[in-house]
Amino acid sequence: MRNLAKSSIVAGAIGAVAALLFSGTAQAATTVSSGHVDVLALAYDDTANKLDLNVKLYATGQIVEPADVIFDVHSAHQVTQANATACRWDAGTNWVLPRLETTGKIWAGWNTEGLNRADFGGSVTVDLLSYTAPTGGQVSVYDAATGVTRLHTDPACDDGTIAVSESHHHPTWVFTEPGTYTLTFQLTGTHVTDGAVTSDPVTYTFDVG
Repeated sequence: MRNLAKSSIVAGAIGAVAALLFSGTAQAATTVSSGHVDVLALAYDDTANKLDLNVKLYATGQIVEPADVIFDVHSAHQVTQANATACRWDAGTNWVLPRLETTGKIWAGWNTEGLNRADFGGSVTVDLLSYTAPTGGQVSVYDAATGVTRLHTDPACDDGTIAVSESHHHPTWVFTEPGTYTLTFQLTGTHVTDGAVTSDPVTYTFDVG
Protein backbone atom coordinates (compact mmCIF):
# COMPACT_ATOMS: atom_id res chain seq x y z
CA MET A 1 0.00 0.00 0.00
CA ARG A 2 2.99 2.31 0.37
CA ASN A 3 3.48 2.16 -3.41
CA LEU A 4 0.24 4.00 -4.15
CA ALA A 5 0.88 6.36 -7.07
CA LYS A 6 1.55 9.90 -5.97
CA SER A 7 -0.64 11.27 -8.77
CA SER A 8 -3.68 9.44 -7.41
CA ILE A 9 -3.07 10.89 -3.94
CA VAL A 10 -2.86 14.42 -5.32
CA ALA A 11 -5.95 13.94 -7.48
CA GLY A 12 -7.90 12.66 -4.49
CA ALA A 13 -6.82 15.62 -2.37
CA ILE A 14 -7.80 18.10 -5.10
CA GLY A 15 -11.18 16.42 -5.45
CA ALA A 16 -11.79 16.58 -1.71
CA VAL A 17 -10.93 20.28 -1.58
CA ALA A 18 -13.16 21.01 -4.57
CA ALA A 19 -16.04 19.17 -2.94
CA LEU A 20 -15.65 21.17 0.26
CA LEU A 21 -15.53 24.47 -1.61
CA PHE A 22 -18.60 23.57 -3.64
CA SER A 23 -20.55 22.59 -0.54
CA GLY A 24 -19.55 25.76 1.27
CA THR A 25 -18.19 23.83 4.27
CA ALA A 26 -14.48 24.50 3.75
CA GLN A 27 -12.69 26.07 6.72
CA ALA A 28 -9.29 27.60 7.22
CA ALA A 29 -6.68 25.15 8.45
CA THR A 30 -4.94 25.67 11.78
CA THR A 31 -1.23 26.34 11.26
CA VAL A 32 1.09 24.90 13.91
CA SER A 33 4.55 26.48 13.88
CA SER A 34 5.73 25.99 17.49
CA GLY A 35 4.84 24.50 20.83
CA HIS A 36 3.65 21.18 22.22
CA VAL A 37 1.54 19.14 19.82
CA ASP A 38 0.82 15.44 19.59
CA VAL A 39 0.79 14.78 15.86
CA LEU A 40 -0.60 11.31 16.49
CA ALA A 41 -3.34 11.41 19.13
CA LEU A 42 -4.69 7.86 19.25
CA ALA A 43 -8.16 6.89 20.46
CA TYR A 44 -10.68 4.04 20.40
CA ASP A 45 -14.46 4.32 20.15
CA ASP A 46 -15.74 1.14 21.80
CA THR A 47 -19.33 1.87 20.75
CA ALA A 48 -18.38 1.78 17.07
CA ASN A 49 -15.43 -0.63 17.45
CA LYS A 50 -13.23 1.84 15.60
CA LEU A 51 -9.83 3.41 16.17
CA ASP A 52 -9.21 7.09 15.50
CA LEU A 53 -6.22 9.28 14.61
CA ASN A 54 -6.31 12.97 15.54
CA VAL A 55 -4.04 15.86 16.54
CA LYS A 56 -3.83 17.27 20.07
CA LEU A 57 -2.99 20.97 20.37
CA TYR A 58 -1.75 21.68 23.89
CA ALA A 59 -1.87 25.47 23.47
CA THR A 60 -5.66 25.33 23.26
CA GLY A 61 -6.40 21.86 24.64
CA GLN A 62 -8.18 20.96 21.41
CA ILE A 63 -8.38 17.61 19.66
CA VAL A 64 -8.65 18.32 15.93
CA GLU A 65 -8.71 16.36 12.71
CA PRO A 66 -5.40 16.09 10.81
CA ALA A 67 -7.04 17.49 7.67
CA ASP A 68 -7.61 20.74 9.56
CA VAL A 69 -3.93 21.23 10.49
CA ILE A 70 -0.84 22.35 8.58
CA PHE A 71 2.50 21.87 10.34
CA ASP A 72 4.79 24.81 9.48
CA VAL A 73 8.33 23.43 9.75
CA HIS A 74 9.97 26.83 9.23
CA SER A 75 13.60 27.91 9.05
CA ALA A 76 14.12 27.86 12.83
CA HIS A 77 14.01 24.06 12.54
CA GLN A 78 17.06 23.97 10.24
CA VAL A 79 19.99 21.88 11.45
CA THR A 80 23.23 21.51 9.49
CA GLN A 81 24.82 18.08 9.54
CA ALA A 82 28.45 17.66 8.48
CA ASN A 83 27.87 14.07 7.38
CA ALA A 84 24.91 11.94 6.39
CA THR A 85 23.66 9.25 8.74
CA ALA A 86 21.94 6.42 6.93
CA CYS A 87 18.18 6.28 7.48
CA ARG A 88 18.26 9.40 9.63
CA TRP A 89 19.47 12.61 7.97
CA ASP A 90 21.35 13.91 4.93
CA ALA A 91 24.59 15.87 4.90
CA GLY A 92 23.90 19.61 4.82
CA THR A 93 20.63 21.23 5.85
CA ASN A 94 17.83 19.19 7.40
CA TRP A 95 14.67 20.35 9.16
CA VAL A 96 14.28 18.85 12.62
CA LEU A 97 11.42 18.69 15.10
CA PRO A 98 13.42 18.19 18.30
CA ARG A 99 13.00 15.54 20.98
CA LEU A 100 13.07 18.17 23.73
CA GLU A 101 10.76 21.19 23.96
CA THR A 102 12.47 24.20 22.38
CA THR A 103 11.13 27.74 22.15
CA GLY A 104 9.99 28.66 18.64
CA LYS A 105 9.95 25.06 17.36
CA ILE A 106 7.31 22.37 17.03
CA TRP A 107 7.57 19.79 19.81
CA ALA A 108 5.90 16.86 18.10
CA GLY A 109 4.87 13.68 19.86
CA TRP A 110 2.16 11.07 20.09
CA ASN A 111 -0.13 9.78 22.81
CA THR A 112 -2.50 6.89 23.55
CA GLU A 113 -4.60 8.78 26.08
CA GLY A 114 -7.79 8.01 24.16
CA LEU A 115 -7.51 4.23 24.49
CA ASN A 116 -6.61 1.55 27.01
CA ARG A 117 -3.39 -0.05 25.75
CA ALA A 118 -3.99 -3.14 27.91
CA ASP A 119 -7.07 -3.83 25.78
CA PHE A 120 -4.72 -4.04 22.76
CA GLY A 121 -2.03 -6.23 24.26
CA GLY A 122 0.06 -3.20 25.20
CA SER A 123 0.43 -1.53 21.80
CA VAL A 124 -1.23 -0.44 18.59
CA THR A 125 0.32 0.15 15.17
CA VAL A 126 0.43 3.28 13.03
CA ASP A 127 0.92 2.28 9.39
CA LEU A 128 2.28 4.66 6.75
CA LEU A 129 0.05 3.89 3.77
CA SER A 130 1.51 6.45 1.35
CA TYR A 131 3.32 9.76 1.21
CA THR A 132 4.27 12.60 -1.09
CA ALA A 133 7.51 14.57 -0.80
CA PRO A 134 9.63 17.10 -2.67
CA THR A 135 12.31 15.64 -4.94
CA GLY A 136 14.83 13.75 -2.83
CA GLY A 137 12.88 14.37 0.37
CA GLN A 138 12.63 11.73 3.08
CA VAL A 139 11.11 11.71 6.56
CA SER A 140 12.63 9.89 9.50
CA VAL A 141 11.31 9.55 13.05
CA TYR A 142 13.75 8.16 15.58
CA ASP A 143 14.50 7.93 19.28
CA ALA A 144 17.74 9.79 19.94
CA ALA A 145 18.33 8.11 23.30
CA THR A 146 18.26 4.58 21.85
CA GLY A 147 19.08 5.21 18.20
CA VAL A 148 15.99 3.23 17.16
CA THR A 149 14.26 4.34 13.95
CA ARG A 150 10.51 4.45 14.57
CA LEU A 151 9.50 5.39 11.02
CA HIS A 152 11.14 6.17 7.68
CA THR A 153 9.62 6.91 4.29
CA ASP A 154 12.32 4.92 2.50
CA PRO A 155 11.28 1.22 2.48
CA ALA A 156 14.97 0.27 2.53
CA CYS A 157 15.21 1.85 5.99
CA ASP A 158 11.94 0.83 7.60
CA ASP A 159 8.78 -1.19 7.04
CA GLY A 160 6.55 1.88 7.37
CA THR A 161 5.01 1.10 10.74
CA ILE A 162 5.24 2.56 14.23
CA ALA A 163 4.47 0.22 17.13
CA VAL A 164 3.13 2.64 19.74
CA SER A 165 3.39 1.31 23.29
CA GLU A 166 3.91 4.61 25.14
CA SER A 167 1.23 6.66 26.87
CA HIS A 168 3.02 9.84 25.71
CA HIS A 169 6.24 10.10 23.73
CA HIS A 170 8.32 12.66 21.83
CA PRO A 171 10.79 11.34 19.24
CA THR A 172 12.91 13.36 16.81
CA TRP A 173 11.43 14.07 13.36
CA VAL A 174 13.67 14.88 10.38
CA PHE A 175 12.76 16.24 6.93
CA THR A 176 15.65 16.23 4.47
CA GLU A 177 14.44 18.70 1.80
CA PRO A 178 12.30 21.86 1.74
CA GLY A 179 8.80 21.59 0.31
CA THR A 180 5.43 20.06 1.13
CA TYR A 181 5.14 16.56 2.54
CA THR A 182 1.95 14.58 3.06
CA LEU A 183 1.89 11.43 5.18
CA THR A 184 -1.18 9.19 5.08
CA PHE A 185 -1.51 6.98 8.14
CA GLN A 186 -3.91 4.31 9.39
CA LEU A 187 -4.13 3.06 12.96
CA THR A 188 -4.60 -0.67 13.51
CA GLY A 189 -4.80 -2.95 16.53
CA THR A 190 -6.28 -6.12 17.96
CA HIS A 191 -8.76 -5.51 20.76
CA VAL A 192 -9.06 -8.13 23.47
CA THR A 193 -12.81 -8.55 22.88
CA ASP A 194 -13.56 -6.70 19.63
CA GLY A 195 -10.82 -8.32 17.53
CA ALA A 196 -9.04 -6.57 14.67
CA VAL A 197 -9.97 -2.89 14.43
CA THR A 198 -8.75 0.06 12.35
CA SER A 199 -9.13 3.77 11.81
CA ASP A 200 -9.92 5.50 8.56
CA PRO A 201 -6.82 6.58 6.60
CA VAL A 202 -5.90 10.17 7.49
CA THR A 203 -3.45 12.56 5.83
CA TYR A 204 -1.09 14.96 7.60
CA THR A 205 0.53 17.94 5.85
CA PHE A 206 3.97 19.39 6.68
CA ASP A 207 5.20 22.55 4.94
CA VAL A 208 8.99 22.53 5.27
CA GLY A 209 11.26 25.43 4.43
